Amino acid sequence: MSTYARNRDYPEALIKILLTIIDMTTEGGATLEQLKDAYEDVRGNRPHKKTIDRAIKRLNVLFDPLAYDNEFSNTSQPIETERENGKLRYRFTRDLASRQVDPTAAFLMALSLYPQQRGMLGDQFEVVMKLVFEEIFSKLATYGNMHKDIEQYVYVTGAGPTEPQKSFHLIELILDGIRRQKRITFQYLRTYDGTLTNRQVEPYGLICRFNNWYLVGRCCDKNGRRIFLLSQIQNVRLVENSIYTIPADFSLHREYSACWGVWTSDKSPKPEKISLRVGKGLAEKFRTTCFHDSQQLTPLPDGDLEVTFRVTGAQEMLPWLLGWGNSIQLLEPAWLVEELKTQLQKTLALY
Repeated sequence: MSTYARNRDYPEALIKILLTIIDMTTEGGATLEQLKDAYEDVRGNRPHKKTIDRAIKRLNVLFDPLAYDNEFSNTSQPIETERENGKLRYRFTRDLASRQVDPTAAFLMALSLYPQQRGMLGDQFEVVMKLVFEEIFSKLATYGNMHKDIEQYVYVTGAGPTEPQKSFHLIELILDGIRRQKRITFQYLRTYDGTLTNRQVEPYGLICRFNNWYLVGRCCDKNGRRIFLLSQIQNVRLVENSIYTIPADFSLHREYSACWGVWTSDKSPKPEKISLRVGKGLAEKFRTTCFHDSQQLTPLPDGDLEVTFRVTGAQEMLPWLLGWGNSIQLLEPAWLVEELKTQLQKTLALY
């Protein structure tokens, strides 16, 4: 009877090796060095070729119990090794994406989860585990193929942070502060005058709007809730000898779901109605694009479209409204119409 290849107890390394092979199969196969890199990423040390060979045998057993004694099998191994131009190439030969598990196999899988019942399965236990892994990796194969298609055929661009890693570090630190109920201190760059200000904040949460991350929290210096753009935050640290509690009635979703942007207030205002008249040339754009969860459309007899929103912080709509030029007419509220006129007059004065 076949015995498992020794791999010690490093399942994470096995998974990383397998995913590397699956990922590189469409490009001719993974090299030995790539598999060593995958192992080293998980374990932290460079493996010998024999370690990789044992891992491949172990993976082949998981997919096909007969594959370990390959001299007695008439089928190709799930992972095949070939030498090309002096380099070993490892390729995955199975079509995982098409794998389906029938109800009987699903029952056997469930039964196999109970150690006391495994004796009932006899030789089927290896087959059951094979089915389990094939079903799991079929999902990974589908994801891998989708990821490759996205990389090759989809290009996403637009405004966003120039240093996204900096935002990730800040997010990690802020979430740590929230979990531990610690205040944070930082310097904040005011955009209107370029001055660095010192802030101490009790963090409530994070918001991502229009590809930018924001911190929401109570500013101790201003004694009120404020919102801070992460890219303007510098020199952050936790205040270890502090403690605070997020108000029990505070909810990020409730406070900001109606916002057009990130306008904030300690007392949440009621959303107000914003009404636009969209020309028929642009009407289809609004039929196929939702600019806010509250968006409502009403066709007009001449082919134009009336679009309404119910939002808070409507002043933040001004740059968006200006960007449409004469294709959109703002109908209400009156105060926002006057604000828009003022902005247009200031812009015209520049020319």
